[in-house]
Amino acid sequence: MAHVSTAERSIQFVEAAVRVIADQGVANATTRRIAEAANAPLASLHYCFRDKDSLFHAVFEHLTEGAVQAFASVEPEELSVTAEHYIRYSTEWIVQNPDYALAQLDLHLWMSRNRPELACELADGYFRAIAAILHRAAGPAVSEEGAMNLASVLSGAIDGIVTQWAAHRDGSRVDAYADTFCAGIPALCRHIELRFAA
Repeated sequence: MAHVSTAERSIQFVEAAVRVIADQGVANATTRRIAEAANAPLASLHYCFRDKDSLFHAVFEHLTEGAVQAFASVEPEELSVTAEHYIRYSTEWIVQNPDYALAQLDLHLWMSRNRPELACELADGYFRAIAAILHRAAGPAVSEEGAMNLASVLSGAIDGIVTQWAAHRDGSRVDAYADTFCAGIPALCRHIELRFAA
């Protein structure tokens, strides 16, 4: 049997945890089930992660990084165009990565109830990553606080779309929700530019 490095094995456990959480929910995502899904010994999971919280932290960071990565490489345009691109990119990501979208939502809700400080820390990290892109798009016209507010509102819309998509799994309905929300983005961005002028 070929040797698997700790880094490789950690990634296997994170990806297995995503599948288990998406399929059975966080409450049923035991370390034993995750190790079985990774086709790895339970002992190696405990070697890679000191406890389940540290594994869940790694899972959430992995999901957040995946959700932000492609969007972060986009060259920002006008603020409303960039904000719409974020919504369009995110809704497409939801449909193409259903396990990741469901696991991220379920994990965040679980952390909000059981580890609120960690949930807040991870959500703020996500908002900051999106806000940095929006702030670059807005330029000097909008404060960092304004970019954070806009990132929070846009992310909230995406959370709602994930919840609705989970109920019906219909990509055309997701597109319709995105169209409806995007129609209001220019007004939302004007409000941010006026309310949070730098």
